Amino acid sequence: MCICSKRANRLSIILALAAGVAVTAQTPQEPATSAPTTRPAPDPETDRILTRLEKRKVHDLRARLAWRQKYILDLEEDAVTKRGELWYQQAKPVARFLIHFKEKIARGRRDKLDERHLFDGCWYVEVQSRTRTVQRREIRRPDDPADPYKIGEGVFPLPFGQRKDDILREFDVQRLAPAAGDPSATDHLRLTPRAATRIGKSYKELDFWVSREGPLAGLPIKVRVAKKDGTGKVNSHITITFDDVRLNEGFSGGVFEIKTPSGYTEYEPERLKPIGPPPGEGGSS
Repeated sequence: MCICSKRANRLSIILALAAGVAVTAQTPQEPATSAPTTRPAPDPETDRILTRLEKRKVHDLRARLAWRQKYILDLEEDAVTKRGELWYQQAKPVARFLIHFKEKIARGRRDKLDERHLFDGCWYVEVQSRTRTVQRREIRRPDDPADPYKIGEGVFPLPFGQRKDDILREFDVQRLAPAAGDPSATDHLRLTPRAATRIGKSYKELDFWVSREGPLAGLPIKVRVAKKDGTGKVNSHITITFDDVRLNEGFSGGVFEIKTPSGYTEYEPERLKPIGPPPGEGGSS
C-alpha cells in the first residue's frame, strides 16, 4: 500500500532533509516504477561512501539550515534564500521532523518569516505567515507498515540510513573530484535518477557533499538539486547547507506540536481516502 496521499505533499523541502528542501506545488503522486535491475558496480571509493551513508545512525538531529533557489533565467541577485532550523527525531512507529524558516532574503532585503513544515508520523502540517494560514494533510495512516522515508517509495526520502542497494537501484552514482568552494573534508557524490524512476520526473540530478570525518562523518552537509518543470527541463537549482549540527544529543518531542497561531486561518484537514467501506457496509453479507 502506498504511504503517500494521492496529492503529493509539496516538497522540494525534504526531498531530502537535504535532497531538495523547498516544498513545491502539489501534483498527483504515482506508484514507483521499477528501474533496470542490471547496473555496473560502483568504484570501491564510491562504494565505501555509500556504505558509510547506510550505516550512519541518526537518532535525533538539530541544525541551522539555509535553503536557496535560483531559477535558470534569473540573475544571481534574484535568487531567494530562506534561513531557519531543522529538527529530526526517531520515534515509534516512524521518525518525525520540523523545518522552521525564520528569515527570507531576496534582492538584498531581509524579512522575518514564520514558515513551518512538520511531519509528525501521520500528518504533514504547513504554517505560512505570508498568508496567515495553517494546512494539515494526512500522509500516513497510523497502522500503515510502509516506511515514509524509504528512497523510491516514501514521501520523504532521507539522505541518511538508506540502503546502498536502494540508492543504486534508483540512481546512477558518480564521485566527483574536489573543487573550489566545496565544504572541507567532504566527498562529493552526484546522483542521477535512472530512467522510469519517480524521482527522475522532478529532478535531473542531486549533488551531495558527505562529511568524511569527525562526529558528522557519513552525513550530507550540503545538497544541491537540479529541479525540472512540467516539460522535463531544468528550471532552477536548489542548494541546502547545514551548520551548527547537533547529532544524537536528545531534545523534547514537544517541538513537533503545532497549534494554530492567533489570527491565522486553519483550512479543513485533508484526510486520506478510506481504503474501503467499513465492515458490514457496502459489502456482501
